[in-house]
Amino acid sequence: MSSNSEFSVRVEGLGKRYLVPHHHESSARMGKVAAHMRAFFPFMGHDERDFFWALRDLSFEVKPGEILGILGRNGSGKSTLLKILSGVTQPTTGRAHLRGRVGSLLEVGTGFHPDLTGRENVFMSGVLLGLKRQEIAAKFHEIVDFSGVEAFIDMPVKRYSSGMYVRLAYSVASMLRSDILILDEVMAVGDAAFLDKSQNNIQKIANDGRTVLFVSHNPRAISAICKTGMILDSGSCIFQGGAREALIRYMRKVRNFETEDATENAALHDLTHAPRLSEGRTKPILKWVSTHRADGSLARNFKTGESLIVRIGYENLTVPDPYFAVLIHNEFAERVTTLHSTHQGGKLECRSSGVVECRIDDLRLGEGSYRLMIDSGNFGGSRAVMVSLDCVPSAAPIRVDLDGYVGGIGIDGSQGAVHKSSWKGQA
Repeated sequence: MSSNSEFSVRVEGLGKRYLVPHHHESSARMGKVAAHMRAFFPFMGHDERDFFWALRDLSFEVKPGEILGILGRNGSGKSTLLKILSGVTQPTTGRAHLRGRVGSLLEVGTGFHPDLTGRENVFMSGVLLGLKRQEIAAKFHEIVDFSGVEAFIDMPVKRYSSGMYVRLAYSVASMLRSDILILDEVMAVGDAAFLDKSQNNIQKIANDGRTVLFVSHNPRAISAICKTGMILDSGSCIFQGGAREALIRYMRKVRNFETEDATENAALHDLTHAPRLSEGRTKPILKWVSTHRADGSLARNFKTGESLIVRIGYENLTVPDPYFAVLIHNEFAERVTTLHSTHQGGKLECRSSGVVECRIDDLRLGEGSYRLMIDSGNFGGSRAVMVSLDCVPSAAPIRVDLDGYVGGIGIDGSQGAVHKSSWKGQA
């Protein structure tokens, strides 16, 4: 934890558990009636197996002006953390100290009274934040204009669509001068135009010295908005640091790209024990994969514009119309290209065991780290009947450097994955 005494949010040893009395096998033997009795009659007693820990021993700090992106799979504890910080629920252990007014936007349906109009809910929300009516009135037209629900502001919010509800709720939370803004995945409900507008607004909020805690499964939103990132897994923090590194680690974990072995810096990879998407379907087909330069030499570092050769060793391939594919993913585990043996037309002739080679004569990938997914199966003559028989999602890493391939002002990491063009003007 940071030694700097200046913070907006400080969380120390935070934990939250819920009673789930039929969570273990002994409860199953007791029967459903006894399990429910244990839930409602504390004197019957509970042991540790009757509890589920949504958060456990979580500690971190967020400074003023910081935008923290919180990542994690469903059930990792993100929403529970935000509910504690918003005051919706109390922690079981530890404490959370927040400095200043807190504005929060959690799941759709919370925060507003459904029978009140949009106008009435704006003023009610401001009063709950401790603002005077005059202060709310001074911001009212700006809030309504930003939300885009002017025509419906005097209609009960229970008649709003989810998008309208979110737009108004976000506008209230962000503009009624909350010092800490807490946003859950509900931001994804808004349309693309409002998302762009709200992202710009979040940056302005941070520039004003206010703090934002942001939960989203949208990697581009996290990348564009957040400065720092935290990954939750089973209620615990498994990483806290820069937003880019947090996002890369999280996306690799989600796409099963996180496994790295002793050959990580090599160019020849044994796939015998590699994790597979096709585990247990058939006998493994893919034995090894290697990456080479144009002269055939092993390599894992390449330059944009040079040749890349991928060789795949295989066995147990007995289907009549086999195919192989190399799928390249970037640091965010996003697929940037697919190289499929069917793209060249005609049938791929190969024995039941051997080696196939995929060759790229002009590698257009921009600078960065990439991973190769290797897939093999039965083509069957059309996409509709194509069946994957063996697929290794993280078969081999490669590194690509531009090395002067793009001249002039060059490019940076946010300007796409593929680069090549020619320009001609009129004299």
